[in-house]
Amino acid sequence: MDNIMDFRFETRKLQSTQFHQEPEIVYVLEGAMEIKVEDDSYKLDKGDFLLINANKHHEYREIKANLLIASFKINYAMLADIMQTSQLLFWCNTVADRNDAYQALKSAMDCILNRFYERHKEGAIYLNSLYYEVVYLLITHFMITADDARMKGNISVDNSRIFEIQNYVQDHYQNDLSLNDLAQKLYLSNTYLSKYIKKHFGVSFLEYVNNVRLFHAVDELVYSDKKITRIALDNGFPTTAAFNRAFKEMYQMTPSTYRHNILNNNLNDLDGQSVEKEELDKRIKAYLVGKKVIEDDAIMEDGDLIIVDSKKTKLRKRSFNKMVNMCNMDDLLNYDIQDQILTMQKEIGITYIRFYNLFQQDFYNQKGHGKESYNFSRIDRVLDFLVAHHLKPYIELAFKPVDVNFTIESPVTERESKVIFHNTMSFKRVMRAFASHIANRYGVEEIETWYFELWKDDRLNMIDEDGRYFDCFDIINRAFKTISPAIKVGGAGFALGYDNYQYHTLIRNWKKRDIHPDFISVYSYSYILLYQKGVYFGKRSIDNSFLKNQIEMFKKMLEKEDFHIDEVHITEWGLTISNRNPLNDSCGLGAYIIKNDIECEDEVDQVGYWHGSDIHSEYYDSETILYGDNGLMTRDGLKKPSFYAFQFLNLLKEQLLGKNKHAILTTDQKGTYTIVCHNCKDLNYRYTLIDEQEIRKERIHDFYEDLNALHLKFQIDNVENGDYIIQEYTIDEEHGSYQDIWKNMGYIEHLSKEELAYMEESAKPRVEMHRIHVNNNTLYLETTLKANAFQAINIHYFYQ
Repeated sequence: MDNIMDFRFETRKLQSTQFHQEPEIVYVLEGAMEIKVEDDSYKLDKGDFLLINANKHHEYREIKANLLIASFKINYAMLADIMQTSQLLFWCNTVADRNDAYQALKSAMDCILNRFYERHKEGAIYLNSLYYEVVYLLITHFMITADDARMKGNISVDNSRIFEIQNYVQDHYQNDLSLNDLAQKLYLSNTYLSKYIKKHFGVSFLEYVNNVRLFHAVDELVYSDKKITRIALDNGFPTTAAFNRAFKEMYQMTPSTYRHNILNNNLNDLDGQSVEKEELDKRIKAYLVGKKVIEDDAIMEDGDLIIVDSKKTKLRKRSFNKMVNMCNMDDLLNYDIQDQILTMQKEIGITYIRFYNLFQQDFYNQKGHGKESYNFSRIDRVLDFLVAHHLKPYIELAFKPVDVNFTIESPVTERESKVIFHNTMSFKRVMRAFASHIANRYGVEEIETWYFELWKDDRLNMIDEDGRYFDCFDIINRAFKTISPAIKVGGAGFALGYDNYQYHTLIRNWKKRDIHPDFISVYSYSYILLYQKGVYFGKRSIDNSFLKNQIEMFKKMLEKEDFHIDEVHITEWGLTISNRNPLNDSCGLGAYIIKNDIECEDEVDQVGYWHGSDIHSEYYDSETILYGDNGLMTRDGLKKPSFYAFQFLNLLKEQLLGKNKHAILTTDQKGTYTIVCHNCKDLNYRYTLIDEQEIRKERIHDFYEDLNALHLKFQIDNVENGDYIIQEYTIDEEHGSYQDIWKNMGYIEHLSKEELAYMEESAKPRVEMHRIHVNNNTLYLETTLKANAFQAINIHYFYQ
């Protein structure tokens, strides 16, 4: 293969087991197929595609008539040279994953297919550019780097060793290659390595080496005029006889017969199973008719005109402004945290405060003989504060670790919370006592408005049907339902993107139980965990619609399992789990919050942002005013762009007029309209190649695809004629961003009270006002947003 990629159409109904070095994308154009990759099987319908990684055994069969597929093979050696690594691993599978980048990849492949009959001369040059576009998309959105791969225990050793074996054979297949040479390199005995290869590759060492050699030899048979003896020697076979023998075992014919058939029939078929060229051409042309892709490389700087009718509305869910995560229960006694909670309640509209780790060792004493004594006074002080200020507790009853993280794999500090209850009966008595205590103190009607959640702590085990998690959940459920069936109890904190491989098992286990949750809770941070053949691969995602795509997959899974729960809550949500990522302090995060609200507010019932305050993660390295934590407010009580994002969302009215990917329009149906819009930029591949704590606040722009401004236009029909007052509130790098004001102050680490006061006064939204006149019952507005800026526009009728 001379290019970075090559492609062909296939119509065969059956492909026997094979493996090869070139990563391959299999794209179903018509019909349907079942494909097996190692031990995993997938059903691909029309429009589905997946990437088969290098040296993975795979086979497929037609399961719906008239199968037509496109096969794209990537030049492994060329790509490895470009990327300066031989560890090329991808996760790209439309059946098992969802990501906005899949549509871009599909469009690029469609462009290539449409050029099938333009593969020569200047057409070949254009095709080559499209090949690189596909490869760029794969590297940017679907590649798992060595830093991303997160293994557990011996799994890490196995995965690394498999890579070493594959790469060694690829580098030396043209030479005399022996098991002993490889064993010495890996410091293993010949016997052990031979068994290891048989176990993990499914073939002997010699069979594996010959398979690699044959793969390269076939290319030369088809695309070169070399003599067969030369091909055999150039690809590592000691003699022509050895080449003939290995070739015949694989293809059931000699190399000369294979070449003769290819040349005579001029078919696009590497297995000897042929389809007449005329028939294949007919199928290809029939597919391509009407499939032309509009190819426009111009950058669209103008957003679409959004037209809505003031008389056509529907009620919004307002799921994003209800809840915020705060901290350990004990930290809620901190005056500064309480003060920030009240600010969030007043300006963001927060109703629910989520906190965890209620039960500490000193609240509980086991006396023996099935008796305990409890002291709920500290819990009471926290709940009293919330209830007194008309806030609702959202209580996580598990024992959650208290972490401050550089990255998902590198904690600044890590404190595991100890499970203090000695046994199931002890836990049952405590929960009964706690439920009775709060019912007596606050009244049943009040606690019916609260939420109680149990996270699936690995120590409780949910993966087994009789896992302890289910017993604990049943105990909590019965304790509260005995008091009132209307009290809401749920779980289990499924991690979107990270628990995908075990969703079905966990939900099936729960479905078999007598007691089901009132609400399902999930967590969402932009990471995905892939699980194949006992190996875990973790990857930071740059899918700007990660939350939307993952929650759609999760709800689809619940529907498939016939597990119907009234409410779905995202109890923890954020771009990153890192407490030291400068993006958390930037305008980009505010725009990201608004984008996700627009996409997802109707998909779930509650969303709890992680988290409210930077006080949560103070540590030795957090002396500066900003340190990359994901709080909405700084330690000193300053409001970040993320805070203003929620404040703008709180301005939205109850009735939805319409929305698109950049804006949402609402009304109170009394002559007032509110628009919230954003110019959220996509993160680029560089973001996945650097540890989060290594991101420099001075270089944040480097991690976005572009920094183009966005022009938006709005039209509201059927409004009252007359004058309207327009109020525009804007957050961008020049207004409302402490990070950028701090930059102008030279990032001085220790600021005085006066300097902090200056920053607080300076970092506020830009406010502009003007009046417009409507005389044709149509209100028209335009606005321009800088990169990662966001805006709230209030419009109200001016009575005269």
